[in-house]
Formats: sequence, C-alpha cells, structure tokens
Amino acid sequence: MFPLIINAQNKVLSLDQALRLAQENNKSLKIKSYEEQYTKEEIKISQANMLPSVNASGNYSYYFDRQVIFMPGAFTGNETEPVVDVAVGGKNTFNTYVTLSQPIVNESARRQIKAAKLQNAIAALNTKDYTSNLTLEVSVVYLKTLLIQESIKLNEQSLTRNNRSLADSRSLYAQGKSLKIDTLRNFILVENLKTTLAHLENQHRVSILHLKQILGLEAQTEVTLSDSLKHNVEVRYFAAVEKSYQEVFTNRPDIQQKQLNIELSRNLLSQTRATRMPTISLVGAYQIQAQADNIKLESYRWPKTSFVGLQANIPLFSGNRINSKIRQSTIQLEKSELEYADAKEKTETEIATLEYNLKEVFQRLTTQQKTVEAAQMNFNIVNDRYQNGLSSRLELSDAELALSEAKMNQLYSIYNVKIAKLQLDKALGLLQY
Repeated sequence: MFPLIINAQNKVLSLDQALRLAQENNKSLKIKSYEEQYTKEEIKISQANMLPSVNASGNYSYYFDRQVIFMPGAFTGNETEPVVDVAVGGKNTFNTYVTLSQPIVNESARRQIKAAKLQNAIAALNTKDYTSNLTLEVSVVYLKTLLIQESIKLNEQSLTRNNRSLADSRSLYAQGKSLKIDTLRNFILVENLKTTLAHLENQHRVSILHLKQILGLEAQTEVTLSDSLKHNVEVRYFAAVEKSYQEVFTNRPDIQQKQLNIELSRNLLSQTRATRMPTISLVGAYQIQAQADNIKLESYRWPKTSFVGLQANIPLFSGNRINSKIRQSTIQLEKSELEYADAKEKTETEIATLEYNLKEVFQRLTTQQKTVEAAQMNFNIVNDRYQNGLSSRLELSDAELALSEAKMNQLYSIYNVKIAKLQLDKALGLLQY
C-alpha cells in the first residue's frame, strides 16, 4: 500500500492579487454582502404594503343539528311565545369567497418604503466601509510579512559575515595573534543572531497563516509573496492630502453612514407621526354559497354575493403609545445628529494626527537612508584597513554591526512610511479596492 502524497498548492501573490482574493473569498465580507441583500428584500416587503392584497378561501361544514335563528313568536304563528328558535338551513354547507384590499391612503406605509431604502443604503455603505478596513488589514499583514522576510535576509547576511569573523578570530587565537575575548565576543554575536533568526522565522509562519485566513485560503496552501519592500512614497504626496482633505466627508463610508442615520431617524419620526393619520383602502369581495341536506352538488343552487367599497380607519386613542414612540424617535434623531458631529470632529483630529505621523516617519526614513550610506562607507573603509593589517577584527565587527543596524532601521522606516500612508489614505476615504 502506497502512502498518500498531497502536494500543497503554491500561490505566488502580489499585493494587488492578495486584495482581489480577499474581495472574493473573505467570509466576513460575504456576510456584509448578505446583509445588504437582506435589506434589498426589506424594500420589496415594505412596497408590498401599498400593493393590492387578494385572498381566496372556502369551507365545507356538516351540521348534526340544523342551525337556528331566533324570531318573534308572532312571526311563526305562536302568539304565546315572545321569542322562538327556528331551525333553518341544510346540514351540508359550502361557502367560497374572494376578498380584495387595495390601500389608497396610507402615509405611514409610504414612509416605511423610504426607511427601507435608507437602511439598504446604510447597509451598502457598511459593506463599503468594511471593504476599506479589509484593504487596510490585508495591506498591513502583507507588508508586515515582507518586513519579516527582509529582516530574515538581513540577519542571514549578518550571520554569514559574523560566522566568517568567528572563524577568523578562532584561527588568530590558535596562532596566538588574537585575544580570547575577541573570539567570545564573535561567538556571542553569532548565537544572538541565530536566536533572532529563529524568532523571525516563527513570526513569518504566523504572519503567513494570518494572511491566508484573511484571504480565505486553505491552511495547507503554500504562499509566496512577489512584491518587495521598497520606498515609493514621494514628498509630493503631501500636496494631494490637502485636496483630499476637503472631500473627506463625502469619501468616507462611515461618515456617510452617520449622515444617512440622521435622515433615517427623521424618516422614522415622520413615520411615527403618520400613524395618527387616517388610512383609506378600496375593499371588495365576491362570495358563493349553498346549503342542502344531501351532497348532490349538481342540484344545488349557488347564490352569489359581491360588493366593492371604501374602508377608512381613523386612530382615536392608543393609550399614549404613539406619543411615546414620537418621543423615542425624537431622542434617536438627536442622538444621530450628535454622533455625526462627534464623528466629524474625531475624523479631523485623526487626519491631522496621521498626517503629522506620516511626515515624521518620512523624515526619519530620509535620515536613515543617509545613515545607511555612512555606515556602508565606514564598513568599506574599516574592511580595507583590516585587509591591509591596519585595523583589528574588533573594529571590523563593530563596523559590521553598525551597518546591519542601519539597514534594519532603514527597513523598519520604509515599513512605517507605507503603513502611515495606508492609514492616512484610509482616514481620507481614499483606500478603496
């Protein structure tokens, strides 16, 4: 019996491809889509309240004792009894009728249709807002994974150089040309780098698992990221921020939701007030019936009854229920208006904070780029001096450590700039996919 071998599928993903996969497969986004579809059906349900209602029904009954009606005794020739019961009708009764009701005036139902449309618009904005959040989450996890990958590469390069340094210091120590402390120092550096690499590799596995969960990929799927962590944010981006800032309240789905919530609250208030207004409906019915002691249907007579008319309903008193609902709706409207004002103030503060943060990390990146250039130049000089016997292995190790730290800091600065830009785009309502 041969063992079952399952080859895990390998997916090579760019950030754009990852975002498309999230759009297609993310379960939470699908839930939001279902909620939006649900509110669309609510519109149809509310519209049905203004459409005609037609019902048909029928029944058959068998009476063991005939039905009775009460009449004055004089009508039956029994003068001694003021009221007598008279058995009437057949033991078999058939009754079939069709009824029609068409609302003509129903202001509450009409406003309910508008409320359902507003709720659908809010649900659509909720889906849009979640899509924006999902875009941010996927981008952050993708970039974090890239950061970890690049950190692993830098630490592997540093480990290679430090392993060479350790081998050299051991050789020199064996020849009596180096101190034992130099060998110990290089050994400690190598072991620390191995520990750092093990930690980074574990973080990378966790980050990949998180990314696969967001994208809706199976756990056994192998994922390879094709993008690289490169700096592509220019200073001119900040000029675009000012233009976008003016349109932020029309770009952000969550702010638009707050606006629609105010409109919905106003609609619910007017809808509640409309329950005090009369309703008028067109009504009609068509009925056929028959009674007999036998079930010979062909000999039955089927008299018909039909009518059409108007029905009005005027609410007079409902135990102050309507008044209480009006007060509730008024409170909800005031709450919605306050939430909108609060959201606008928080958005302005959020954008200002994120803009300052982006400028800060951008300046830090500019500094780190210069630091890397200086550290690389210092390493080259010290390495040349070491090759010519003018510098010690300790000085070379220090130069290598400074270069590794400078490159790592630059890498984190690039990552921080990209994350800060994503967060600012999200706050400006520009992060849509």
